Amino acid sequence: MSELTMQDENSVTAEQNSMVQRIALEVKRREPSSINELVLDNCARCYSIQGLTVEFCNLRVLSIINVGLQSLAKFPTLPKLRKLYLSDNRLSSGLENLEGCPNLTLLILAGNKFKSIDELKPLTKLPKLSILDLMNCEVTSADGYRETMFNMLPQLKYLDNADRSGVEKDSDDEDDDEDELEEDNENGGSDGEDDEEEDEEYEEDDNKTGLKALYNGTFEEGDDDDEESYEGNSDEEEEESDEDDDLSEGDVSAESIEKPSKGEKRKRGTDDKQENAIETNKNDDDDDSPPHKI
Repeated sequence: MSELTMQDENSVTAEQNSMVQRIALEVKRREPSSINELVLDNCARCYSIQGLTVEFCNLRVLSIINVGLQSLAKFPTLPKLRKLYLSDNRLSSGLENLEGCPNLTLLILAGNKFKSIDELKPLTKLPKLSILDLMNCEVTSADGYRETMFNMLPQLKYLDNADRSGVEKDSDDEDDDEDELEEDNENGGSDGEDDEEEDEEYEEDDNKTGLKALYNGTFEEGDDDDEESYEGNSDEEEEESDEDDDLSEGDVSAESIEKPSKGEKRKRGTDDKQENAIETNKNDDDDDSPPHKI
C-alpha cells in the first residue's frame, strides 16, 4: 500500500472521527431519539456525513455550518426535521438526499458552490419548504433566478430573506408560529393523547382554583380570628380599666377616711377654740359671782 493511499485513509478516518466525536459530545448520555436539536458547527473538516443516523428520529433542528461538507450522500431519513442549516460548506449537488425530510420548512444553503438552477430541482420533493437561503452562491446571479425559483417552488415564501415581491423578512417569529401550527396539525391524529393532556390541564386548573379558594378561606378565617382576638383584647382592656378605676376610687375613699381634709381640720380647730372660749367665760363668770354666804 502506497504512502498516498495510507494518507487518504488516515484523513478519512480523522474526518469520520471528528464528526462522530462531536455528535457524542453533544448527545452525551442521552438517547438519540430524545434529541430535538443538534448543533455540529465549526467542527474539524468533515467532507461527508458521519455518525448521524436514523436513530435521531425526533430531530427537528440540525445545524452543520462551516465544516467543509462536500457531500450529502449519507444523510439519514429524518421525518420530523424542520430546520436544516448547511451554510458555508462546499456543497454543489446531492440535494436529492434530503427527500427523507418531508417536513423540512427551512433550508439554509448560503455560502456553498451551487452554480445552476438544475442542481436545485431536487428541492421540489420538499412540499413544505417555505424558506430557502442561497445567498453568496453563484446560482443567485443566473438570469431570472428569483422568478424561476418561486415558480419551481410554489410553496416558497421567502428566498434569500425576501418574498416574491422583494420585501425583506423582518423576523422568524412568523415562521416559528407556522412550524408550531404545522406540528399541531401533524399531531392531530393523536386525539387520545391531546384529550388526556387537556384533562390534565383542567385538573391542574381545578386544583389551582381549589387551593386558591382554600387559601382565601384560610385568610378570611384568620382575619375573623384576628378581629375576634382584637375585640376580646379590647373588652379585656376595658375591664382592666374599669378595675383600675374601681381600685383608684377605693384607694381615694380609704385615704379620705383615714386622713381628714384641710377643711375638716380648720372646722375642728374653730370648734375647739369656741369651746375653749366658752369654758373661759364660764370660769370668769364664776369668779365675778358674789361669794357664797357661809
